[in-house]
Amino acid sequence: MLRDDPGWESDEVLLRELRAALAEERDVPEHLLQAARAAYTWRTVDAELLALTSYDSILDAGLAKRARAAQTARQLVFDAEGFSVQVEVTEAGVAGQVLPARPGRVWLLTATGPVEDAELDELGMFLLGPPPAGPVRFRCEVDGRTVMTDWVCV
Repeated sequence: MLRDDPGWESDEVLLRELRAALAEERDVPEHLLQAARAAYTWRTVDAELLALTSYDSILDAGLAKRARAAQTARQLVFDAEGFSVQVEVTEAGVAGQVLPARPGRVWLLTATGPVEDAELDELGMFLLGPPPAGPVRFRCEVDGRTVMTDWVCV
C-alpha cells in the first residue's frame, strides 16, 4: 500500500499493515545468524591478539613480595606466533621491546582510546610515559602487521 492510497489516514490501517509486516517472519533465518556470527569473528582479522602467555612478574609469588617491598618494576611478556612484546612498567613510565626487532610503532591504549605512541628503534625498543590507572593494552604495527596485547591493569 502506498502513502497516497486511501486508508493511510487511519491509524488502524497503518497498525494493521505494520502488524502484518512484522508477523511475516518472527525468527531470524539460520543462514543469516551464521553469516552474522562469521562476520563477527572477522572483526579483528587485522589485529592479532597477543596473549599474556609467558610472564607477568606480579604472578611470580617470590618476586611479587620483593616488588611490593622494594617498589620495583612490573615486567610483562605478551606472545603470539613469532611475535613478542616485552614491557617493564615503573612509576616513571613504560620501557619495552618488540621482537623480532623491526621498524614500527607502538601505542598505549585505554578503553577511551590511544594515550601515547612511540616509534620503535632499530632494536625494537620503545619508551612511553607512565600509564594511566586502569586497564591498558599495547597496539603494535610492524611490517604492515597489526597486533594488540590483552588488557592488563598495570
